[in-house]
Amino acid sequence: MTSNSSQEVIQARRTESLDAPEILKLVSATTEKLFGRVNVVNVIEKASLAVTLVNANNDVMGHAAFFDYPNLPSLDPGKWEEWFHTKYDCKKCSPLNTLFMNYFVAKADFAYGCATEIIRTVFNAVPALHYIFLIVPRGVETGPVLTELFKPVAFKESFSGRLSIELQVCHRHDHSAKLHIRPARVEDHDDLTPIFNRQSDVLTSTYGDFFLAELIEAQDEDNKCVVADVKGTAVGFMSVCSKVDVELLSSCFDLKPFNGLQKLQGQTPALGPEKAPSPEREPRVTPSDEQVQRTSPLEERTETPKDSAKQDKVEEQVPAHSASLSRASKGATDGEPSAFCIQLFCIDEKYETRSIDFLPAVFDLFPEKDYCILTMPHLVPEFPLLQSFVRVTPRKYSTLSQELYVFHRWGLIESFQVSPCTSADTEGIQSVVSQLNGADIIMQDVQQYNNDRRDPDGTEIQCFVAKSLDQVVGVALLRREEDIEYIRSHFNIEDFIYFNHHKRDEHGRLFHFALNPVFQQYSKHFLKEVLRLAHKSCLYYPVCPRYTETKPGSKPHTTVTALNDLVPIRARRQIIYPLDQLGGNAPSERILANKEPFALTHLNRKLTLEPKVTINARIVVVGASDVGISFLETLLFCPHLRFNNLTLVSTHGLPGQLPPDELRSKCLPSSLCYSQDDFTHMALETWIKVVEGKVMALDRTNKVVKVSEGAFIPYDYLILCTGQQFQVPVPTGADISTLVTTSEVTIPQVSRYTGPLPSSVFTVNTEKDCENVLSFIRGEFLTGEGKALVYGNTLDAFVMVQTLLAAGLPGSRVVLVQPPVSLLTCFNNPFIDDAVSAALHECGVACHVGFTLAQWNDGKVDQPLSRATFTSENKPLSVDCEAFFCFQSKKVDHDAFKAINDSCLVFDGRLVIDADFHTNDPCIRAAGPLTKFQRRYHAESWTHGNFNSKEVGEELAQSLLTLFDPTLDAMLLDTETPREQHLLIPIYTKPKTVSAMLPGGYNYLQVGKPSLNIPLDAHMVQPEYGRELITGKDHEQGYFRLHVNQHRSIETITCCTRQGLDTSNLVCLYALHERYLNNLLQRFDEGLIDDFYSFFRESWCLAVFHDRFKDFRDEIRELLVAKPSADVPSLEEKVRKMIDEDLVLTKDQRRVLSDSYMASSARKAIEQRLLGFLSYNSNHLPMYAKPGMV
Repeated sequence: MTSNSSQEVIQARRTESLDAPEILKLVSATTEKLFGRVNVVNVIEKASLAVTLVNANNDVMGHAAFFDYPNLPSLDPGKWEEWFHTKYDCKKCSPLNTLFMNYFVAKADFAYGCATEIIRTVFNAVPALHYIFLIVPRGVETGPVLTELFKPVAFKESFSGRLSIELQVCHRHDHSAKLHIRPARVEDHDDLTPIFNRQSDVLTSTYGDFFLAELIEAQDEDNKCVVADVKGTAVGFMSVCSKVDVELLSSCFDLKPFNGLQKLQGQTPALGPEKAPSPEREPRVTPSDEQVQRTSPLEERTETPKDSAKQDKVEEQVPAHSASLSRASKGATDGEPSAFCIQLFCIDEKYETRSIDFLPAVFDLFPEKDYCILTMPHLVPEFPLLQSFVRVTPRKYSTLSQELYVFHRWGLIESFQVSPCTSADTEGIQSVVSQLNGADIIMQDVQQYNNDRRDPDGTEIQCFVAKSLDQVVGVALLRREEDIEYIRSHFNIEDFIYFNHHKRDEHGRLFHFALNPVFQQYSKHFLKEVLRLAHKSCLYYPVCPRYTETKPGSKPHTTVTALNDLVPIRARRQIIYPLDQLGGNAPSERILANKEPFALTHLNRKLTLEPKVTINARIVVVGASDVGISFLETLLFCPHLRFNNLTLVSTHGLPGQLPPDELRSKCLPSSLCYSQDDFTHMALETWIKVVEGKVMALDRTNKVVKVSEGAFIPYDYLILCTGQQFQVPVPTGADISTLVTTSEVTIPQVSRYTGPLPSSVFTVNTEKDCENVLSFIRGEFLTGEGKALVYGNTLDAFVMVQTLLAAGLPGSRVVLVQPPVSLLTCFNNPFIDDAVSAALHECGVACHVGFTLAQWNDGKVDQPLSRATFTSENKPLSVDCEAFFCFQSKKVDHDAFKAINDSCLVFDGRLVIDADFHTNDPCIRAAGPLTKFQRRYHAESWTHGNFNSKEVGEELAQSLLTLFDPTLDAMLLDTETPREQHLLIPIYTKPKTVSAMLPGGYNYLQVGKPSLNIPLDAHMVQPEYGRELITGKDHEQGYFRLHVNQHRSIETITCCTRQGLDTSNLVCLYALHERYLNNLLQRFDEGLIDDFYSFFRESWCLAVFHDRFKDFRDEIRELLVAKPSADVPSLEEKVRKMIDEDLVLTKDQRRVLSDSYMASSARKAIEQRLLGFLSYNSNHLPMYAKPGMV
């Protein structure tokens, strides 16, 4: 882009709210006269599409905002089309092909270049767009730039009035014209070959240099070729074939929504003779994954002549078919195939956004066919042509290595109108939804809308229908969002919107949305129209768990077909408030409301024209561990990405799918990574395919996983995170009647017990295992007299004892047998060891320490369990029991080990990986306790088990996202990262956490820095340990221990109390400096703190527990790091300089730093940030006073 005096290289991107200050600098007096005085942030927030041009230095050069309604305050945004057609001669403009430029600014010297580039970019980004209108107040000059780009629109001859505005238009054909499509000729070979060769050399190397000419020359009635012609040069090529193996496709894909790609009953072709099905059945696929290019909407395009000859012809063909439209979703067929396929497609990158121009031409070649299909390899990124196609869902165990896309002839019609529902539309809506689950609910709400326009409780209802050629093809029903305060406080909707720029009545909740699959490419346009016609700016759609029951009087939702167009919203961690202390200073009841948990999806005006990057790679995750769940969560909550082929293989499926049960939730210790509510808030089952079973074998050559149920699951990337599980211990077989000791027994060499098991021997590893155990306990066992024996000295063993007691078993029927104890107990804290031992004694639980399992039933394992025997270094032990719970130690599951080992993945006690999660197979990655680092790192003691599993899963996902996410910097697979170059293991910073319910009713919490497992005494004698602070050594008050490191930050939190624990609050204390905590050390040393539980429930502390407090701390750090001016060092630089001279700061140095800070501008900036933080989050923090209140 050039001006009279200089030249700039610019890039177009979507506008961000942070651009507003720079955009304001470009505003001139002419801007205000033309567009009025506006709030730029509000314009950016409400625009359908906002584009900003920046130069190489990221300086804003120009900006424009495009809306789907004109900038006329007096005109209802939902009625502009009627107003236009009454006054102006613009018959073909519609909401589908029209946008309005409601704001434009640019640097004066580059104004023309900016305007031209922005308009060209918009036309390329929105293929359906044909007209951009500009509203000019009468008497206002638009300036030479816009005058050249926009031309006045003539009034209709029938209109004789005078308006205060002038309407101007910019046409697509002046900037990014449609492509002219014609039959291919042999002489096109020379133009097309360089395009093919730039994208792939597979075809040339396979079929020779002249394969294209031969393909064109071999055309017949079943095989046709067309090219895109720009000024006599072929710039794109498409080869189509009428022979499609529908039966094969039907066996691999769910074709029911598309009538099995067959003719509808009673349907006759509109044009041309009908052809008999070909006996040849060969599926047509794209030959290579390199033959197509990824879309790049903002790349440069060349102008081409307009070609609009197809649309009228298409509309002539469709009426003959439209009578059968309502039957299209019912699967009524007469068995005649009605599809042709795209065999080969390629187009120059400059024109790829106009790829859709090929479709009218190829449908003309096969007038008797209704469907155009295309298959392509999973690893090929979606290209612009596919944005108009509908992806067909593969069947659950399909192994076909292709994705299938379908486009119906009706999709060529630019006749798609959205309007408010009327009573006359009821029959059409019934036809659209009749085959859907919840059809009755939809029709009841439609009837309620037609009758009263609102619910009996007064909630406003709005209902809209989508029509094509005056026939209903879709319906959407929404209500006003009445719980927007709850949604704002419980979900991160402010990651997507500036909440204060949206009025309360601009938030709507989507209850029903159904659209005929033939028109699925218009799904997002349908939603955009719903927002405009309903005068909404945001839509929300909740996803409730399957176990949720519809309560009387509630308003149920149905599954919407537009779920892929919405973005999932992360839930927010909530503060646990001391409501009895706060009184009237507590948050409102709307925020504290105790509602059934749900997941939330969202759409706003800014997202309606922002396409997602579709990723079809088959990613198979084995193991529903915390690492695996975190990996899936990270991928699925990338709002700009859509993963179509995520599969989880797990023995018991996804956790969190069972109805809540308080006792079951406490049956195992919690890592605090995920709770029942967390699983509900994610709704992972909505986005991924779940296969229940165990992996039995890996076929690395064919990239297939064999599951225990006999299914074969293909993958492109395999993620192994099965973790470790408690296994059935291997009895030594010793006969205790001989009074043998453990040291005299021959220890079995096998690590896996393979013999028969008595019926009531349990290993408890998952939520489903807990359910089975509780069902057993609550059944006949609870009313019997037999004992339950828990074997192990792990934390899980103590938790199981408490579970048995809580389930109603008396302590006399519970026996705890512990194997020989190592130096390190599971608590690693003498006080808690003693407290738990005392609690077991109080409960009457018999405890035996130092025993090794010898036999069940004296070796008669084929009988019901009645006895277990053990050896020790002294006397043996015999326990009569009818239930046996195994918690000796966790190991890698044998089936997982066998599958890994037999597939020649390196296994050295655990699966061996490098620092970036790679195994010795580049397509297989692994993480979690299943793994260990390669020996070359010299970190044998460190594994992923030492770190926070959720953080490990997030890092694992990030390592894979570099392959798929175009917003991340590209990383070459064969390039070593700096971490690999220096052979360093990753650094993880989040704490390792565990929470449990212990015998005696103790609530236990341990939060600590990732570290090796060493005794507490050995850790405390280290010179840089810091100090420990303890309150509540008596059992009534509750034990609370803080470890403050040498930097005066909280490094370890240990709680053990019979009181309730504010667990999520207390975890927030980790890594905080004690000064954040009201000068914790000083107050403790002065004797002002005698109970940490009470101290951290005081209202001053609540801001520390806020989920955005960490972000606030990061902002403060940025202020301290920033230099006040170029020649003045920052506070951080001053500190570093002092530390470089001497690692310890003297009191004088500290005083100098303090005085420097008090005199700096950073102090005032930090105070302003603090007030801003408290003000912006006042919905959660109303208990804090604000300036002017006192």
